[in-house]
Amino acid sequence: MTKQPERISSVCHQNSMLHKLSVHTQLLERFNYILQKTLPTQFSGHCRLANIDDTTLIIHTDNASLASLIRFQSPAICKTLSTEFARAITNIEIKVRPVHNPIQNQHTTSIVLPDSAASALLQTAQTIDDGPLKTALEKLAQRRN
Repeated sequence: MTKQPERISSVCHQNSMLHKLSVHTQLLERFNYILQKTLPTQFSGHCRLANIDDTTLIIHTDNASLASLIRFQSPAICKTLSTEFARAITNIEIKVRPVHNPIQNQHTTSIVLPDSAASALLQTAQTIDDGPLKTALEKLAQRRN
């Protein structure tokens, strides 16, 4: 008989470290929502609350110029967020973390050869000894219209 998977909430309650992590993550999500409402609209899509440590907010942004602009506004942001979070926020650390979009494996459309090129490749393949070059030429010749 197979064992049913446990709910993540029950696993978190059984393990104190996972429970603390879960609570901290929920807190960060709630504070990030407040931060997004507080920031000017041109910043909100490029910034995210990464962590909160005592009196310091750590914000990640994907753009260095936005990081500089936020640094200029940090006293006003600290004051606003202190009232929203009900804790004294005195410092904002801003770290630039560019958005990383991994290069996806792009399949190029297969090359289609005219009949004349395909026949020339086959003729060339017939004149050479068996090997990887001959196999490659024969495969290329199969890509005809």
